[in-house]
Amino acid sequence: MQNDQIKTKICLFCPVCGSRGGILYSGLEDLLFDAPGAWNMKKCNSPVCGTLWLDPMPVEDELPKLYKGYYTHQSGSAPLSEGYLLALFHRVQAAYLHFRYGYEPLATSWVDKLLGLAAYLYPAWKDTVEASVFHLQAKPGGRLLEIGCGSGAVLQLMQQKGWCVTGLDFDEGAVHNARSKGLDVHFGQLSEQGFADQTFDAVVMSHVIEHVPSLVEFLSECRRVLKDEGVLVALTPNADSSLHIKYGRYWRGLEIPRHLQIFTSQSLANIAGRVGFSMVETSTAMNGFVYQDLSSRELAAGENHVMGGTVSPVRRILSHMKAFVLGWRRLLFPGHCGGEEVVLVCRR
Repeated sequence: MQNDQIKTKICLFCPVCGSRGGILYSGLEDLLFDAPGAWNMKKCNSPVCGTLWLDPMPVEDELPKLYKGYYTHQSGSAPLSEGYLLALFHRVQAAYLHFRYGYEPLATSWVDKLLGLAAYLYPAWKDTVEASVFHLQAKPGGRLLEIGCGSGAVLQLMQQKGWCVTGLDFDEGAVHNARSKGLDVHFGQLSEQGFADQTFDAVVMSHVIEHVPSLVEFLSECRRVLKDEGVLVALTPNADSSLHIKYGRYWRGLEIPRHLQIFTSQSLANIAGRVGFSMVETSTAMNGFVYQDLSSRELAAGENHVMGGTVSPVRRILSHMKAFVLGWRRLLFPGHCGGEEVVLVCRR
């Protein structure tokens, strides 16, 4: 089949459980990076799955066409100048990561111990801090592979935190940017790299698995390169998120047509179990809530959304207020509203 300039294939069945689904949204267009075509998104009929997927779906050889002008080609924004507020922010973050995961803090005074606890006051931000290290316990010298590393910003952070890092991305522009920072970054698919069995202590990815066309094969390869006690962590948009319920077809997390499928907490656990991972755990988190809320609002209003663009301070404050309230609501009434991300953590 041909979807405008992109070759596609019919996908009648859920890529996770094989059930049929119904059309959730039709005629979706890429409102972010101008990939061609109009797209339909289906929702799995199974009550224990609920995966969303494109039907028709781009064929694998066509996927690079969807990433022209994608944000990973950018080298990243210039670092912010260090002010008192930003310095305090970094101090709280470092103190919390030491308290929660054992990473080296900036200081060890009683003040820093209190600052680490302060992150609990804003649960949504606490989720973001935890996601910054992929919810991983500190492991100095441990080997970490980040799939979909983009321009390498997160790899640099994990390197600073004591990990021995390797990156992988199939976007040539992103790989060029990451290598220019002196990082060990590979180009192409995971199966093409020739990594030996049980190479890595951790394989991590943030908002990658929803882009992958062959899920079982991909996760099986992730499992192969993990050491016996290795851990896989995948962060991905949550199809059941409160913002998806609010914004519908304008939810930023859809990102048509690069997101080939979007998971629920249950469906991601199901496919990890099928591949053979042990100790499979999934949860939802509010990492990225403010950005997703602001960008989805712009898309719903027909405004031109630019990643990293200027946002009204009033809008930003109101969104942070929503995140604060929803974060505490989730703590006090678990299961009441879905977080923006599904967090998958499993061991080989």
